[in-house]
Amino acid sequence: MMQQEFSMMMVVNRSVQSALAALFVLDRWARWDRWGRWGRWCAGLACLCLLVLGMQGRAWAHPHVFVENSVEMVFDGQGLTGFKVRWVFDAMSSSQYLVDLDTNGDGDLTKAEWQAQRDDIAGFLGEEHFFLYVLVNGKKADIPHIRDFWATMEDGALVYTFFAPLQVAAGNASVLLSIYDPTYYTDFQVYESDMHFTGAPAALVHSLDDAPELAFYNGQIIPLALRMQF
Repeated sequence: MMQQEFSMMMVVNRSVQSALAALFVLDRWARWDRWGRWGRWCAGLACLCLLVLGMQGRAWAHPHVFVENSVEMVFDGQGLTGFKVRWVFDAMSSSQYLVDLDTNGDGDLTKAEWQAQRDDIAGFLGEEHFFLYVLVNGKKADIPHIRDFWATMEDGALVYTFFAPLQVAAGNASVLLSIYDPTYYTDFQVYESDMHFTGAPAALVHSLDDAPELAFYNGQIIPLALRMQF
């Protein structure tokens, strides 16, 4: 969280600096009148560029964390029961997070270390809706908790796995699932090959498409979403 707050402070500072620079250019514009039309045109262009760069500062600050994301949709005889989620963090983020998780400083994450911190981390993820955004028959569906939440280190990468329960009865049901961070601090990478199905009914139809109804970051980013009908 401190990293995110610091990055946002940098964004504000960058925008303020750009605005002040633009004001300076405007002041110089008046002094450059002796340069004629060419001087005024150059000053005006510089001012416009600085203002645009200041406005775009928020986009420059994100993302900082990259996560390879895979999901297994789990069905039983009644319908959907939930999602098995697996996140693999990028090498740099994994190293940074391991510093906090590895309380004995031996360079590894033990089962005991994880169990001592798991509830706190699950609580934080819960405040962010576990980054799972679900629509069932067009209406938002909340996931209040997760289970079987584990963290391991695999080939230098931090890996989270958990199960997110969600009961949806089969029979003309429509489910949309998207995983993203609305602040765009974390980029969850989604590929169709990483979407899996267990016990799915024969009637299941699915696709991975853009979800404009879930556009975030002031509408600038349209996430991918898995759409299922069963």
